[in-house]
Amino acid sequence: MTPNQILSAIGPEMQMQLMRYMQDDQRPAYKAIINTLAPQRKLRPSFIYERSKDKQAAWLLEQLRLRTNEGVTEQIFQIWLLKGKADMLTTFLDGVGIAHDGKGEITELPAEIADDKAEAAVAALVAAHPAKHVALYLTMFQTQRPGGWPGLSKAIEARPELKLA
Repeated sequence: MTPNQILSAIGPEMQMQLMRYMQDDQRPAYKAIINTLAPQRKLRPSFIYERSKDKQAAWLLEQLRLRTNEGVTEQIFQIWLLKGKADMLTTFLDGVGIAHDGKGEITELPAEIADDKAEAAVAALVAAHPAKHVALYLTMFQTQRPGGWPGLSKAIEARPELKLA
């Protein structure tokens, strides 16, 4: 799935959660995104900032759905996951045995993830976090390698709540 397809698949409620997180907790990154996207649409960033938070979010989501902004959409997901959901990332990485910095950042991806480790890690995530959050993270993780990891794919497919439509 492309970042834009993932954005559509997570639904409006989670899209707004992402926007609120960016607006409230990642203000510098949020401003940088607006400052980048507004001129592309021949708008001044101040025009966007003068709107209510809801209208800013709606405008930004509209821009993120454009194919030309897939990289920005992916960056928003990465910011949300690495800074806002580090505990979810570390739970998964520990479960599958991938070394990380304690905050979810990794330097080397494994060639293989064993089926049993993948299943245990996915089960731990589902037990501790909302299914849509887990689905988003695992989908993004799978994009880190062409074709993803077969063991992880099996663990995801075994859980209908983790399917992004």
